[in-house]
Amino acid sequence: PHCGVIVAKAGEPSLGGDMRRARSFADDIGRAVGAAMAAARGEDIDAALSEAISSLDSLSVASVKPEELDITNLIGMGGYGSVYLARDPNSGKQFALKMLRKGLLAAKTDLPQRAIREKEALEQLRHPFISKVHLTFQDDDSLYYLLDLAAGGDLYSLLDLHPIFPEKWALFYTASLALALRHMHKNSFVYRDMKPENVLLDAGGYVCLADMGFAKKVHDRTFTACGTDEYVPPELLEGKGRTAAADWWGLGVLVHEMITGRTPFEGNTTEIFAQISQYQKGGDRTNEQLRLSLSSVSRECADFVSGLLLGEEKGRLGSGPEGFLGIQMHAWFKDLSWGELLRRELAPPYIPPPFDPSNADVEVDKQVLQKRPFDRAKLDPVFKNFGPTVKLKMGLQ
Repeated sequence: PHCGVIVAKAGEPSLGGDMRRARSFADDIGRAVGAAMAAARGEDIDAALSEAISSLDSLSVASVKPEELDITNLIGMGGYGSVYLARDPNSGKQFALKMLRKGLLAAKTDLPQRAIREKEALEQLRHPFISKVHLTFQDDDSLYYLLDLAAGGDLYSLLDLHPIFPEKWALFYTASLALALRHMHKNSFVYRDMKPENVLLDAGGYVCLADMGFAKKVHDRTFTACGTDEYVPPELLEGKGRTAAADWWGLGVLVHEMITGRTPFEGNTTEIFAQISQYQKGGDRTNEQLRLSLSSVSRECADFVSGLLLGEEKGRLGSGPEGFLGIQMHAWFKDLSWGELLRRELAPPYIPPPFDPSNADVEVDKQVLQKRPFDRAKLDPVFKNFGPTVKLKMGLQ
């Protein structure tokens, strides 16, 4: 069923222009001044992040030799790649080894560059709540990313177990993801692929934002159609492309899913896009209907979600003159210490069960695993700097 409370009824006149708040220079100045005052009393997130990154770096494995890795269980499968459990025999540390078949990448024009962009994003975006890559390497048939193991599953699986999260759970995961997005945006990256399948949990229950295949450095706008239908921002449907504001919209959809068990826009692709467009045209009216529909959560939580799901990019939480401070100082987070969260000093709301790779429920896609012929003369130069060519101890079939 569709979430009808936020969609204008058929036959209603479009209220897009008339019902929206009139933005003015004075409004923007007021918000900017408010942000400056908030900054004076807010936590220094950059200082806390520097501490957190130093702590992460101190835990890094000094050297891992790919050819010595013990590669065992298949623990994950996506549309273009597979993930295996790998163990370094020297340190005993376990990793996730992501494999992409070169022949599969060669089948679509954009996939080779997407693999390169993912490597670059992972290497540049060192953050407690973003997947950490230790090495990238290749062999004749595949590309490999050696990543920290997120042994706690993903939010998609957790939503299967708990279809509606307690609000405290949603707040913890939302704040963690907001910090990850803030870091990406400060480094000029737009994520473009928010969804529960891409939000992993480590063994301790902390968030790890994964799959940087759609992450892209953007200095203005990007117009590529990508991501998941339910999370597409209205500006993309209007032909305006995406900015970092699109990630805040995507986070709003995810928060809505965590606290209600459903995304705000549902159906097939055509229906979902029609609902998003109709919502955008409704302006303040449909946004207020959305806020009022979230009656099962606190007023602060409902206000936060509606602030993220604002059709107007420049008014959207995280994207206005106050930037991230609009999120950091929001009333929903009034009892949260952002610094303690970054330093991983807060107790996660859910602790995953011990990781057992033999119980990994992976639906095998043979098309993803299959070795395929490809034009080596064309692709070898593209992958030249991806990483060294190695011979793994155990061939991945």
